[in-house]
Order: sequence, then structure tokens, then C-alpha cells
Amino acid sequence: MTGTVLTSCGQTSKQDAKQVKEDVKELNKDLSQGAKDTSEEIKTTVKADWQKFKTASEATIENTEKEIAALRLKISKANDNEKERLTTALDKLEQKNIELKEKLAQRSKKFKEDMITFNETAKANEQKFEREFTHDTNELGTALKDLFKDNVN
Repeated sequence: MTGTVLTSCGQTSKQDAKQVKEDVKELNKDLSQGAKDTSEEIKTTVKADWQKFKTASEATIENTEKEIAALRLKISKANDNEKERLTTALDKLEQKNIELKEKLAQRSKKFKEDMITFNETAKANEQKFEREFTHDTNELGTALKDLFKDNVN
């Protein structure tokens, strides 16, 4: 009788161990699938946010280009001393706008070519890029508005 009890306990332990291994395998599959789903969710969110940001940024850059053209016309009517100073300042601002346009195009290219690894870090990096880009475009806009202000007090 003792032998039967010991033998049956050993079989139960083997079955329990086998069940635990299967449970662990299943759990790993679930975790792997969960990570894959999260990655896809992040990718979808980041790409959708990027499209909105890109569209808004392209519109801002285009408006800045129009504003620069209008300022060039206004500068052409200024006196010679002012014309030279304003043209130099506007050229610098126009160059900044071109650099922003190129920066946006490069980032867009990375999205098109799937060169971005989509994870939580990617989400944070995109938010950082968007914050910096928005800051730069806001500074450019302010500088354009202040172009004709006489900063000498």
C-alpha cells in the first residue's frame, strides 16, 4: 500500500510539473502577443500623431514662406540703409525656415522608410521632436513679426 501511495504521488508531481511547464509556455506566448499588440498600438498612435503634426507643420512653413515674400516686397519700399539691414535679417530667417523644412522632410523620410523602432521610447522621442520643432517655428514667427520693429530704446 505504501508503495502505491508513493508511486501515485510521484506521478502526480510529474503531471503537475508538466502542467506548470505548459502554463509557463502559454503565459510566454500571451506576453509575447501582448508585447506585439502594444508595439502595433504604439506604432499606429505615433504614425497618426506624426501625420497630424506633419500636416500642421507643412502649413506653418508654407505660411512662413508667404510671409517672407510679403516682407521682401515691403523691404523693397524701404530706404537704402534699412533695405540692406532688413534684407540681411530676412535672409537669415528665410534660411532658418529652409532648415526647418529640411528637418521635417528628413523626419518624414524616416517614417516612410520605417526606420523608426516603435516603442515607448519612440513615442517620447517624437514628442520631444515635435516640441522642439514647434518651439523653433514659433521663434521664427516671432522674429518675422519683429523684423520691422526698431529694437533700439
